[in-house]
Formats: sequence, C-alpha cells, structure tokens
Amino acid sequence: MIEISKSVIQKNGKFLLLRRASHSKSYPNLWDFAGGKHEPGETPEQAVIRETKEETGYGIEPGIEIKTEEYHDEKHDLLFHYFAPKILSGELTLSSDHSDFKWLSKEEMKDFEPHPSVKLFFE
Repeated sequence: MIEISKSVIQKNGKFLLLRRASHSKSYPNLWDFAGGKHEPGETPEQAVIRETKEETGYGIEPGIEIKTEEYHDEKHDLLFHYFAPKILSGELTLSSDHSDFKWLSKEEMKDFEPHPSVKLFFE
C-alpha cells in the first residue's frame, strides 16, 4: 500500500485545491489537496511538510493528523493521511505538477472534478 500525506489548508472557510497537470501519470486534471507519496523512512508529518513546500511554496507546521482513509481501485492501493497545517512562511507558487489553484468552499467544490483523496475526505 502506498502512503500519501495531504495538506487540508483552509482560509476563511475555503480549502486550497490544486489542479493536477494534464501530463500527470495518475488522475490528470483533477482537483486535489497539496501532498504526495512518502519517501522511504519518512513519517507522515515529514512527507506533508516536504510535499506541501514542493507543491505550493508554503512552509508549514503539519498540525494534527485529522483523518486517515484507505482507497482502492483497479490500479491503486492507497493510504491517505490528512493534516490541518498552519502556514508559517512562503507565497503560493505552484510546481510543474499543477496547472491551477482555487480556494473553494465545500459547496463550490461540486462544480469541480475532485481527486479521490478529496472525495474521501468529505465523506
């Protein structure tokens, strides 16, 4: 099972979602939280700090792990670790892995195609 840490970043009642690039190997063009796969020996907290910095430019304090969910489909066996981080530094700057970002309320997300990690979080 692949472990993935996600940053559920909130501001003024809205969540930061990043649109995965069209060239992404998995789930292209879907809207997702910042985050990614753990590297060997990395804790969920270390992974969420590293991945959030790489994908958004934000330096964060991971905060508490607010949820853990498994996801399975024909190609994936994933374990998502969700964190509610505090932004400590940086300006929002997307990596080449993403093509856009939006701050969306849960209600507004209905108009965007979410990544499975976003669907699971809100179930």
